[in-house]
Amino acid sequence: MVRRPRSWGLDLAVAAAFIVLSALLVWPSAVVELDVHLRDLSDANRPQWAERIAVNTNKLGQGGLLGGLALGVSAILAHRLRTVRPMIAFLAVYGMTGSVLVVKYVLTRVYPHWPDPATPPYADAEQSTLFTVLEPAGAYPSGHVLNTIVWYGFLVFLLGSHLKTWQRRLVLLAPPVIVTFSTTYLGYHWLTDAAGGFLIGVVIIRLVYRIRWDTVELPTWLEPEKRYL
Repeated sequence: MVRRPRSWGLDLAVAAAFIVLSALLVWPSAVVELDVHLRDLSDANRPQWAERIAVNTNKLGQGGLLGGLALGVSAILAHRLRTVRPMIAFLAVYGMTGSVLVVKYVLTRVYPHWPDPATPPYADAEQSTLFTVLEPAGAYPSGHVLNTIVWYGFLVFLLGSHLKTWQRRLVLLAPPVIVTFSTTYLGYHWLTDAAGGFLIGVVIIRLVYRIRWDTVELPTWLEPEKRYL
């Protein structure tokens, strides 16, 4: 089983790291210049075979696919356990994951291959900061990387008792690393977009692990059998 976090220390540290990272992206800092350098380096070293591999591995972070898988597992568990609680947990995770869209809307940032992937030159350091008025501007943070933290973490939460320790670690660690590399290498996101998605994802999944889903109070209409207890 997944251990319930005992302290809020890591959560606060990760939240603070996200704030610091975001602050460093407000102006053309060295961090922004690193993003641009990595974008240009990747563009100059992307043979067709490597691009094909990156495109396919990047699919590990597709929210629709992962959310559908999590929904299916939650529904099966709800049916077998005769309780709606796995579905309630899924809906809560879905809502928290979707909240990243609000962050994207507030912290506007252009994508690495702005304005047109087919026609360089692309965004420079001055153009790729936060709070840009350029469009489209929904790069920060990376939803794909956030998905790998939250949805794979949720699947481990649901199925952890059926997995060995090394299997849980593999599921939790491999997808974020792979998608961070692929989404940066392909120029879908800046490296710091991936870092931002990672940090928010950690906060969300630790909150999910912290909630006692088996005992949290639910209204009677969701658990009508409680009327007879």
